[in-house]
Amino acid sequence: MLRDLLDISMIQSTIRMATPVLLAAMGAMVTSAAGIINISLEGTMLLSAFFAVVGSYFFSSVWMGLLIGVGTGMLVALFFGVFSLRFRAHIILMGIAINAFANAFTIYMLRSMFKVAGAFSDPRIVGFDQVHIPIIKDIPVLGPIVSGYAPIVYVAWLLVIVMHIFLYRTPAGVHLRAIGENEEAAESLGINVERVKLLAVLLSGLFASLAGVYLSLGHLTMFTENMSANRGFVGLAANIFGRGTPIGGALASLIFGFADALAMRLQGTGGIPSQLVLMFPSVLTIGILLMVAIKLARDVQRTKLRNVEKALSE
Repeated sequence: MLRDLLDISMIQSTIRMATPVLLAAMGAMVTSAAGIINISLEGTMLLSAFFAVVGSYFFSSVWMGLLIGVGTGMLVALFFGVFSLRFRAHIILMGIAINAFANAFTIYMLRSMFKVAGAFSDPRIVGFDQVHIPIIKDIPVLGPIVSGYAPIVYVAWLLVIVMHIFLYRTPAGVHLRAIGENEEAAESLGINVERVKLLAVLLSGLFASLAGVYLSLGHLTMFTENMSANRGFVGLAANIFGRGTPIGGALASLIFGFADALAMRLQGTGGIPSQLVLMFPSVLTIGILLMVAIKLARDVQRTKLRNVEKALSE
């Protein structure tokens, strides 16, 4: 049984399912580094997925779909950033409003624009072709694992390295983390806090929109209602589990991707009720967040004990 689950196709499914979660985690990471909780990732992904299909359908071009999908996500991020940073709207309420609007608006547009309910698929929707890496694709075992994915998959995993370098090796990354750690101190050093935060939100919107485009034009070539399926929130969880680091977020995304891939595989076995199988990714998410919360509480308790011991020794 275990051998059947851990075959090459399972690894491929894990990478594909982990990709949108990874992109959402990168989006959550860059805003959390600046001290912003961005829960609008879910709505941004959903709107980008829908308008990517719209662009691909009307222009018969996957690249126009990518452009329109990413543009939509960036507009949502700009809206979120301007109202939450410039006009001081409540960040959590803004995120909830965007997520609710995205769900209702895509359902409405699906019915009014394409006259369908639930899902829209058409031969005129052009999706991404798989990228087959020369030479590597012919290597046994390694070839099927590394080669044969949509371009956004490679972009997503390359972003892990890029974001690690950005956060820990560039002045802009240092400024971003400084704002998240102590906004007042960063401002006293001459850092434009509002501008850096807005750039972080826009970068987060870029990552979330890429995740949405991947869902509708890379992973599938269609749009379905609630297509993001809470992956924006799972990305937030992956970022928390990964301690706000690119590499940690990538590893956490693989865990969530494996859970989704395993749920899909178990659905086909028929030995386990489908309701329990569909619950598995959500249960895993709750379990991981619970473990993180317990560990953080213990760390805080240890820190308090050390401070008390230090004070007594003095």
